[in-house]
Amino acid sequence: MTDSFDKISPTALLVTYARQFSDIPYAAEISELVNAQSLVEHYAMNGIEELKHFAPVMEARYKATNWLLVQFDCRQIVELASGLLPRGMVMSGNPEITFVESDLPLMIEQKRELVDRLIGNRPNLHFAAIDATATPSQFPLNADYFRRGEPIAIACEGLLQYLTLPEKQQVFANVRQMLQQYGGVWITPDLTTKQRRSQLRDYNPATERILQAIAQSTGRSTFDNSFEDAEHMQQFIVEQGFQLQSFRLSEMLDQLSSLAHLGISPAQIQPLLAGTSIFALTLA
Repeated sequence: MTDSFDKISPTALLVTYARQFSDIPYAAEISELVNAQSLVEHYAMNGIEELKHFAPVMEARYKATNWLLVQFDCRQIVELASGLLPRGMVMSGNPEITFVESDLPLMIEQKRELVDRLIGNRPNLHFAAIDATATPSQFPLNADYFRRGEPIAIACEGLLQYLTLPEKQQVFANVRQMLQQYGGVWITPDLTTKQRRSQLRDYNPATERILQAIAQSTGRSTFDNSFEDAEHMQQFIVEQGFQLQSFRLSEMLDQLSSLAHLGISPAQIQPLLAGTSIFALTLA
């Protein structure tokens, strides 16, 4: 099984490993099936000790995305770059929800294999090979599994920070086209600034060192591809035809099961979460 997943991106494996310390359904099973620990052993000299503060942030990011999906009450969901995220398996347990997992062709086939192994086939869980940066758009605009007149939520966790500004612009254009047709919301924690990345580096140098090593191996620098500052980010979003609401990840503090698992106090992680946000974007 593991051999067929040798093309999974290192960052996806790193986050998958971190999620297993939470109570997120299927997180531990996915981490084991793809042998995510082998990547951590390669990049982190002291294993989870170097990632202790990374794990709760990843748990908070995942749970905040779920929380906002519930707040906006969207029952048609498209997840971009869904990779090894378990959200589709969990949310499609509700037969009233139509969930579409999407990623690049090789990755989405690997994901389908994982899902088949863990839960089997579900009629309301779909898989689409989509390059979110492609033009013309590869989004499933006219898919027969969508209900017309009902809004769609686009979820995106762990993609935009790796994209250049022109690539981001194309993703925004493709999402805009989808929301113009259906209405709805785009939920993502992926908007970050260079200032914020510098703060994170100072807060947890070990995790930042690992992320930088992965960036070198993937050729994608999350720091270089971040917005210059909050003003730059806001200006870009307005130019793409969106308006923005932000929510602090610290809202999830009392839901983080990984804190007890890893021996981290809420007071230790609260400052890190307070400075990290998740965003809801709607058409202006």
